[in-house]
Amino acid sequence: MERFELAQTLILQAGAVLRQSHLDGGAIWQKTSHQDLVTRWDKETEQFLRRELLAACPGDAIVGEEYPPAARGVQGAVWYLDPIDGTTNFVNQHCNYAISIGCYQNGAPLFGLVLDVERQLLYTGRAGGGAFCNGVPIRVSVHSRLPELLLYTPDVLRTFLAQHPARAGLVRLAETVRCVRSLGSVALELCAVAAGQADLFVTLCSSPWDHNAARIILAEAGGCICDLAGKPFSPDANSAVLAANSAETLATVLRGYIL
Repeated sequence: MERFELAQTLILQAGAVLRQSHLDGGAIWQKTSHQDLVTRWDKETEQFLRRELLAACPGDAIVGEEYPPAARGVQGAVWYLDPIDGTTNFVNQHCNYAISIGCYQNGAPLFGLVLDVERQLLYTGRAGGGAFCNGVPIRVSVHSRLPELLLYTPDVLRTFLAQHPARAGLVRLAETVRCVRSLGSVALELCAVAAGQADLFVTLCSSPWDHNAARIILAEAGGCICDLAGKPFSPDANSAVLAANSAETLATVLRGYIL
C-alpha cells in the first residue's frame, strides 16, 4: 500500500476509535499548566499511528507531539503526527478536534491529511494534486477587502494579549476584519481557510505536528502561509504562523499590520 493510502486508512481507523472514547479524571494530565493537557487517548492514538506507519515503512521517520522522534533511513520520508489537535476541545466538548498526518521527503511536501473527527470530515492534499474534503475539491475564498475577512486564531488570549512585537498590529487587524473566531485547533483552522470558510489565520506559536499537514492542504487549495516576518519556515520548525487566502491578502496584512 502506498503511503497516502496507508495514511488515509489509519487516520480513519484512529478517528473511529476516538469517537467512541470516554474520559475520566485519571486519563487526563497537565503538561505545563491547566491549559496544556494530554490524555491517554493522545498517547494511544500516536502509538497506534507510529506502530502501523513504521511497520509498513521501516525506513521512515516519525515526528509526533507525544513521543521522541523515531530515527529514519537515508531515503525515508518524515511523518508529522498530531494524534489530537485540540485536546482541550476533546476533553471539554468532544468536538472541534482533529487527527493530523503530514508526510514530507527531503523537506518537500508529499501529502497532508486532517480529520475533523466528530464531523467525519477528511481534508486531504497531495503536492500538485489539489485539496479535497471527503473527496470533494475545496478552494480558498475570493474575498480581498479586509473588512470582509474572517480571521481564525487558536488561542485568543495569547494572540491579542501576550507581550509580543506584533501585538499592537494584531489588535488593529482584529478591529479591521469582519470578525475573529477561534476553534482551538491549528489544523482545523488552517483547513477552514483552505475550504473558503475563513480568510485569515494567525498564531504566535505552532509546532510542526500542528501545521505541517494542514499547510499542504492550504497550499493545494490556493492559499499562502509564512511566519510573522513574511518568510517561509521549515517543516521542522516551531514557528508563528500567518496564513491567508491569497498572496495579495497576505502581503496586505504583513505590510499594514505586522511588519
